[in-house]
Amino acid sequence: MVAGIVVLCGATWLATRVLVVKTDLEASQQLVTQMQAQAQDFDLVALAATRDELEARSSSAANGTRDLTWRIAEFVPVVGGNLTAVRYVSESIDDIVVQVASPAVDVISSFDLKTRDPETGGFDLTPIVEARKIVASADTVFSSSLKKLGTVNSGATVAPVAAAVDKLSDLLSTADGAVTEVAPLLDVAGSALGADGPRDYLLAFQNNAESTALGGSAAAYTLLHAENGAISVTAQANSGDFVEGDPVDVGVDQSALDLYSSFLIDHINTSTSRPDFPTAAKTISAFWERDLGISVDGVISVDPIALALVLKATGPVSLASGDELTDKNAVGLLTNGIYKRYPDNEDAPKADAFFEAAASSVLTKVTSGEFDLVTMLSSVSTGIESGSIMMWNSDAEAQGRLDGTRIQGALPIANSEETVVGVYYRDTSASKIDYYLGTATQTTSDRCSVPGSTTITTSVTLTSRLTTEEAEDLPEYVNSKNFGPDMFRTEVFVYGPVGATLTAAQVDAQGASTRIKPGATDLGRPVAPIEADLAPGESTTVSVTFTVDSADLGPVAVRGTPMIHATDVTVTDPQCG
Repeated sequence: MVAGIVVLCGATWLATRVLVVKTDLEASQQLVTQMQAQAQDFDLVALAATRDELEARSSSAANGTRDLTWRIAEFVPVVGGNLTAVRYVSESIDDIVVQVASPAVDVISSFDLKTRDPETGGFDLTPIVEARKIVASADTVFSSSLKKLGTVNSGATVAPVAAAVDKLSDLLSTADGAVTEVAPLLDVAGSALGADGPRDYLLAFQNNAESTALGGSAAAYTLLHAENGAISVTAQANSGDFVEGDPVDVGVDQSALDLYSSFLIDHINTSTSRPDFPTAAKTISAFWERDLGISVDGVISVDPIALALVLKATGPVSLASGDELTDKNAVGLLTNGIYKRYPDNEDAPKADAFFEAAASSVLTKVTSGEFDLVTMLSSVSTGIESGSIMMWNSDAEAQGRLDGTRIQGALPIANSEETVVGVYYRDTSASKIDYYLGTATQTTSDRCSVPGSTTITTSVTLTSRLTTEEAEDLPEYVNSKNFGPDMFRTEVFVYGPVGATLTAAQVDAQGASTRIKPGATDLGRPVAPIEADLAPGESTTVSVTFTVDSADLGPVAVRGTPMIHATDVTVTDPQCG
């Protein structure tokens, strides 16, 4: 009789506890979703309040599963598996809140760009140091929780419990992927600001008006010194300060030299011709060391598209020339307008100097902390994803932390996450004509049609947006120097997926003249090189086909040169099943 009463009381107590835990868990999940929205909106007041409520709920849920009665009940057949799963979910959410979410809210809430280090006058690096610690904790917590949840037998749990486990597992997998992406960027940000000791970084400015694979001719440079959050400009140079025609001593694959010629390593401004920023950065740094006697810790590349994105966050910037640079006029002024102001070939140094001054003025505004943080984060993220912002470190370990990230400016070394096709352009007219160039790509795959093999075809269209009236008025510095006035040559390099085979390349629509050159292999990928000459108003279209083993293929994606007029990209990639 007594034993029966004890069992009944225990069961009643446990049922009550389960209801309390269930209520706290459901509330916690809703609060997590709420915090995500508030973080995205950067609503710090609401974020802090939600965090406090989430801490209370998650703690209550976790504590409710930690007593002896609950643990004993986990050994009861049928019921026990459900209770264990609920405990795992509760503990995981509480660990995430205590070790990741709550500290992150504290860092975000206390972050102030205008706070300066009292000794250096530079940025206060404390938030970055703390953020690095939080990311390290997140990596551990997410991995541990995923492993724990992976042991739950969903088939032996009731539907609501199985759904909770699946929902949290999906959330953790997404968050784990985000941490993988954020961790190296935090390391980069800290290192670039001198958190790990003094650093000298070279800021290279690419001009998309004269396209190369990575963006454009790299003719203007600023050397930055970073130490304990303080950033200063220590030198500036342009392509005229370097010896042309004499290759620097860098290890570059013969395949790259065969495709892009010795100009890749004997002219600093065309070092960005290959779609691999580590190649360009090593070459640029070698020029600085050989010709100027200056060694650098890394190279950061930006272009006018990136500057325009940054100006969205900073607002207008006034230049010594009297110009006001805004997110609306920056690209047009820096890639076209300036050449109307300085139209002759001998004016090139003046144009380069304007470029350097514009970039330095924007940099000064950024280092002052006078910008909207949310907009800046979005702008930088967009710039990295589009290829307008890239970074390389001379230190192998630091560079290794960038592996697989878009900021590294390198094509993926495998097809498992994305099956990437690359379409890159290079002006060989010695002109600044790409302000007037339109580009479009259409890519299709038949991954579901033929067992074991996938065919991917990419069609590339180039269109001269230059009218005959505009052509008559082109500044000398913009016009073609290699092929006579009003005839412009663009090279197109279509890179297939890793390990693919180039099976066909054809001209579908001629411009003045379009030629398919012999196929090649570079960066572990087949390459179809094409040469297209266009007069004002003309278009040309070429199609390139690759075949690749269907095993372990991620979704098809297309990357390419960041163009002044963004490339119109269409991908048709059926998903089998």
